Amino acid sequence: MASFWLKLIGVLVACVVVGVLAIVIFTDVWSDVGLFAAVFVISIPLLFLAWRVDRRDKQRRQGLEDI
Repeated sequence: MASFWLKLIGVLVACVVVGVLAIVIFTDVWSDVGLFAAVFVISIPLLFLAWRVDRRDKQRRQGLEDI
């Protein structure tokens, strides 16, 4: 049971750190170039990450289609 709480605390700390970093990055970009560019800078890496994850999942499932 203790490992569950340690994992939960670790995930919560990681979420807070990522959230703070996102706010800092977003604020700096916002003040330099404006809203559209800030959204662009934040969304393009997220779209790329989603595309890579989708490609990996398709490769994993490729063998299952034959079954």
